[in-house]
Amino acid sequence: MNLVRKLLVLLFLGMGLVSHAQLSDLHYLPPLRQGSNNQAIRDQAIYLSTPETTTFTVNAYQGTNATPIATFNISNTAPAIYTLADGDNNVTLVDESNTGIVLTNSGLRFEAPGGENFYVNYRGNSNSQAASLTSKGRVAMGQRFKWGGVPNLGTHVSKSNTLGIMATENGTTIDIFGYDPDCEFRVGSNRAGITDDTYQIVLQANESFVFETYIGTTATTAHERGWIGASIVADKDIVISNGSLNYGRQAGSSNRDAGIDQPVPENRLGREYVFIRGNGNANGWTEFPLIIATADNTDVFINGSATPAATLSNGEFFEVPSSNYSSNTVGANMYIRTSEDAYAYQCLAGSGNPYTQGLNFVAPVNCLLPDTMDNIPSITDAAGITITGGVTIIASTATPDSNIVVTDGGGTVTLPASSAVAGTTEWKTFYLANLTGNVDVQSSGPIAVGFFGFNGARGLAGYYSGFDTLPDVDLEITGNTCLPGASLQIADGETFDAYQWYQDGTLIPGATTSTYNATDAGDYFVRVTRGSCSYDSNELPVYYCDPDVVLNKTVDQSNVQDGTIVNFTITVQSLGIDPITNLVVSDVLPSGFQFESATVSTGSFSYPNWTIGTMTSGQLETMTLSAKAVMTNIYLAAMTHTNTVTNSQDQTDTNLTTDDPSEDVTVNRIAPTTIITNRRITVRVNKN
Repeated sequence: MNLVRKLLVLLFLGMGLVSHAQLSDLHYLPPLRQGSNNQAIRDQAIYLSTPETTTFTVNAYQGTNATPIATFNISNTAPAIYTLADGDNNVTLVDESNTGIVLTNSGLRFEAPGGENFYVNYRGNSNSQAASLTSKGRVAMGQRFKWGGVPNLGTHVSKSNTLGIMATENGTTIDIFGYDPDCEFRVGSNRAGITDDTYQIVLQANESFVFETYIGTTATTAHERGWIGASIVADKDIVISNGSLNYGRQAGSSNRDAGIDQPVPENRLGREYVFIRGNGNANGWTEFPLIIATADNTDVFINGSATPAATLSNGEFFEVPSSNYSSNTVGANMYIRTSEDAYAYQCLAGSGNPYTQGLNFVAPVNCLLPDTMDNIPSITDAAGITITGGVTIIASTATPDSNIVVTDGGGTVTLPASSAVAGTTEWKTFYLANLTGNVDVQSSGPIAVGFFGFNGARGLAGYYSGFDTLPDVDLEITGNTCLPGASLQIADGETFDAYQWYQDGTLIPGATTSTYNATDAGDYFVRVTRGSCSYDSNELPVYYCDPDVVLNKTVDQSNVQDGTIVNFTITVQSLGIDPITNLVVSDVLPSGFQFESATVSTGSFSYPNWTIGTMTSGQLETMTLSAKAVMTNIYLAAMTHTNTVTNSQDQTDTNLTTDDPSEDVTVNRIAPTTIITNRRITVRVNKN
C-alpha cells in the first residue's frame, strides 16, 4: 500500500484501528488471530494514559498469571508505552496451535490497584498495514454480545476473521450461535476443526479462547459475512474483541488490510450515531457504516428520514450506502437512528484505493458524553514508527465553537469551521490534521473525539468516546414475579425528568410514572428523559403465574380455486411463568382440503399432530402446513371451509390471552372450458 492509500484510512479508522477509549481502573485485551502469513501486524505496543495529575501504579497481567509481568507508573504528563514481542507472540496474537482451544497464558489485563482510571490503547503495524484497538474497561464486561465487523471479500491467501473471548470469573459457560451453518472455525492446523452450528466453551477466570473463520483463497458467503451478528452469550461476565486481520473490500481481488476493535455488551448500546467519513472513493467498497440488530423489527433511519432504510431481525446487519454521507470528501458526516439498540461499525479508507480500509466500532452520541478528552498519548507514534496524526470531534451544537479548545505538543490548535449533521440539530463535527505529541480536547459541552495517523502505507486511529456515560437503566419486577401483581421499576432507584412505558414496542398511553403495574404478559421497557436526551431501558418479559398457551393461525390465500395449494402458518407461544409439558398442537383439516406437507421449528409432525413436548416461558414456535383445496360439491360455485387448530398439554390452559386459531378459506369451482351440446339424430329405416 502506498502513502496515499492509507493517508486517511487512519483518519478515523485508519487501518481498522479505530476504537473507543474508555477510562477505567481495569482493562482486558483478549487475544486475536491474524491468518496464516503472520503479516497483518508485526510490531506491537500498548499505550497507557490518564487524566490523573498524580502519578499512580498500573500492573499488567498475562493470562491466568497472578503475578504482574510488568508495572508502570503513569500520570497525565507521563504516559507509558509497553512494547510487545512481534507478530504471533501468543499473548495478543496467537498462532495456529493456540487457535480453537482454551488458553491459560494468552491475553492481557491491566489494573490500577489504587482504583485510578486510565486508558489502554493497543497499536500495531507491519510493512503495509496498521491497526489499533482501545479497551473499553469495565464497560466491556457483559454477558450478551454480537460478533461484529464488515464482510471480508476478496481472495488473499491469508484473509481471516477473528473473535477473542476472555472470562472474568471461574466456571463461565459461553455459547456461540446464530452464525451461518456453513461457517467453519480453526482448531490448530485444521481450518475447519469446528463445524457445529452452535458451539459451547467453559472458561475459568482470565482464560481465553480465539475463534478464526479462515477465508484464504476459497471465498464463501459463510466465511465472508456469515459470522457477522452471531450471538456470544455467557452466564458470567466476559470481554470480547473482534474484526478481521487481513481483510479486503474488493471482490475477486487480493487487496487486504487490518480492522479490529473491542465492542461493549448489548446492554451498553444506544440508538443514535454520528459517523465521520474517511478518504475512500464513492464506489461504496470502503466508506459505509454497518448496523447489527440486537432485536427483531429494528428500523434503521438515515439523516432524519421518517422512512426506514432497512428493517432488521435480531442478528441481521445492514450496510448503509456511502451515498448517504454529506459529501464524498474527508470529514463528511452521516446521522443514523435505530428503533432498537444496535451495534454500529464503520468501514472507511485512507484513499480511493480499495486496499486502505479499516474498521471502527462507533459509540452512540448522547448529551451525557464527557466534556473533556485528556489525553491521546504520542499521537505520532505507532509501535515504533512515526506517523502524521490528527483528530475528529463530534460536539454538541449548544456548545460555541470558541468553547472547544484543542491542545497538542505545540500548544493551542486553531479550530476549523464545524460541519452540520443532517437529520439532527444536536450535533456538529470537526476534522483537525497534523497534530503532535499528547493531544487534549476541552469543551463546555459533550464531545466525542477520534484520532488518526498515517505513514506511507500504514495508518491507525482511535475513537475516544465513552460508553459509561449512558445511564444504566435496568428494570426489575417487584411484588409478584408474575401476573397478576407484577410491578416494574428501575432497579437502582435512579430518577429522571420523565418516563414513558412500552409493551411489545407499543407506547402505553398514560404510563408516565417511574413504576408500572403490568396487566398483560409481554415485553416491557421504559423510555426515560434527562434534559434533552432520552434513553431506553432493557426489555423485561413479564408472564402469567398460571399456564397460558397462545395459538394463532394465518393463511396466505383466503379465496382460491379448486386444486390450489394453500399455506397455513400456525404459531404457539407459552406466556405462563412455568414450563408446559407434553404439548401437542393438532390441525385436522376440513373436508375441503387435502394434506400435502408440514414444516415445524421444533418437535415432530405426523398428520394431524405437531408434537412439541416442553415449552418454557416466552418460547415461540412455528409450523407451516400446506394443503390442496378441493371442491367437494360440484353443484356449488364456491364453498367456504374453516380450518381450526387446537392444543393439548399436561397443564390446564387458562386462555388468559385470546387465541386466534381459525382461518376461513373460500374454494371456487373451476368453470368448464368445453361445452357438450345435445344433438338430435334422425335414423331413416327402409322397409322392404
